[in-house]
Formats: sequence, C-alpha cells, structure tokens
Amino acid sequence: MPPWLLILITVAVITLVVNPTERDYVWYRSLRRPAWISRQAWVALVWPLISVGFYGSALAFWQTAASWGWVAAYAVLLVLLRCPRWLSCRLHNLSAGLPLWLLSWTMTLVLALIVRPASPLASWLLLPVLLWLPVEAAIALQMVGLNRKEHRSGRGPDDRRPARSRRL
Repeated sequence: MPPWLLILITVAVITLVVNPTERDYVWYRSLRRPAWISRQAWVALVWPLISVGFYGSALAFWQTAASWGWVAAYAVLLVLLRCPRWLSCRLHNLSAGLPLWLLSWTMTLVLALIVRPASPLASWLLLPVLLWLPVEAAIALQMVGLNRKEHRSGRGPDDRRPARSRRL
C-alpha cells in the first residue's frame, strides 16, 4: 500500500471514529451560540480544510523524512485535535474540552516547529489548525456563558424579578 494512501486512510478513520454520535451532537446543536458565529456559512468549511491541511502536512513530511514514527505522531495529534468536541458532546459539558483545546494547540505548535527544518511546507500546512483552535475555544467559552442553567430556566441574566418559591 503506498504511503499517501495509508496516511489518507488514517486521517479518514480518525476523523470518522472520533466524532460525536448523532444523539450527542443533537445536544450540541441545540445550544445557543454567539451571534457573531451563528450563521456563518464558512464555519462548515473549517474542519474539512483542517483535515486536508493536516493530511498534506503529514504527507509532505513523510516525503522528506520517510518516518512512520512521525506519521504516528501526526495520528496521535489528530486524535487529540478531534477529542475536545467529542468529549464536550459526550459529557454534555462544553467546559470539558477546553483543556484539550489548549493541549492540542500546544502540541500542534510543537510539531510545526519540529517539522519546519525538514519540510517548511509541512509546517505551513498546520497553520489552519493553529489559527482555528483559539477561535473554536473562544466560541466554546462564549457558549458556556450563553447556556448556563439560569438561562435555560427562562430567566435571563438581567431578570430582576424574585425567584418563585417551590414551597407550598
């Protein structure tokens, strides 16, 4: 099997396996989002672009270094990149993925710096990941605020009415 095909299959399998289930993703889609991101059509293109860039980076580095160890490092990093949304959806807790976003961004930066001397192209192809992860983490943080329990009770944060007592 040619290396380009094995790398492509690895990226595809990880992308499909480390995805929230439809049931968990329904929960995620039901949450309120920041107004600045809610209806942006380009957001749907971000992860396919990241996957293509990630695949291109792994392939470019393979062509330079021909090391399966580094391809494995790319695979582990891809799992780490896909885990924050999966974990948040699985646990129904937006905050659960935040530490993983920070870790995956840091590991992507380290990988980009390591591969840069051998393959500048491989390093540049990781740039979409480095640009998008902070945006995605900021969206998640804003969604945490928009979806607090007091917001789901029908009472807004500026509602000054006294809470109804549950006592009889």
